[in-house]
Amino acid sequence: MTRGDKILIVLGLLATVLVWAGLRYLPDRSGELVAVVRVNGKEVARLPVSSGSMSRATIEVPRGEATIEYGQGKVRVLPLDHTVCPNEICWRTGWISYPGQSIVCAPNRVVIALEGTVKEIDSVAGR
Repeated sequence: MTRGDKILIVLGLLATVLVWAGLRYLPDRSGELVAVVRVNGKEVARLPVSSGSMSRATIEVPRGEATIEYGQGKVRVLPLDHTVCPNEICWRTGWISYPGQSIVCAPNRVVIALEGTVKEIDSVAGR
């Protein structure tokens, strides 16, 4: 085994580790739409938005609690007290339903981002 062979093996192993590590941080592409809730940059919940029935989840935020309603392919923050969210942007955003959309509450450092895929109709052909 030459020095070049050893370098090639090490580079191959390094590439494998980097690809594996990178795949862990890619958005979920399983076909299921998921709302990822982060507070202070830390993931606190993954809510299955694609489920058929509406559900609610309450999360702790720096200024109190926030209730998130999700299901049937959409998610929103329910109205909050003015003391919890003084600018009211997060709950006034309303429903979001497409991957890449997000709801942000800056005073509470909360981000709710949709990840996954949704099936969309590209076109309709008629006779």
